[in-house]
Amino acid sequence: MHDFQVLVTQSPPFTVVTLSGELDVLTVSRLREQVAPLLARPGTRILFDLTRLRFIDSAGIRVLIDACVRTPPEGGDGAVCGLSGHMRHLFGMLGLTERFTAYPTLADALHRPLDIRRHAAPLL
Repeated sequence: MHDFQVLVTQSPPFTVVTLSGELDVLTVSRLREQVAPLLARPGTRILFDLTRLRFIDSAGIRVLIDACVRTPPEGGDGAVCGLSGHMRHLFGMLGLTERFTAYPTLADALHRPLDIRRHAAPLL
């Protein structure tokens, strides 16, 4: 069952993109539609909250990478939070720990945002 959902909210300093369900080749277009306008805004700091994401395939990972790499450089940033143990392992195996700023929880991200682009907090 594909019960994927995307919720975009503002929680300074981030635009939080909360993902839930299963992000795969069949649902990834919904995420792309939500993220594209965010990437067009200078200074956007996107935080992907993956706490409720049960599954992600390579198509979903590609969108996360694209969004975090293509955030506008004029003060923009990209980050993730709420990685499950399985996702931390997957991100580590794929070398994504070097591409993302990662926070254990949404609360950590909102209360201790890093100011330096592309410096990843430890994922473990």
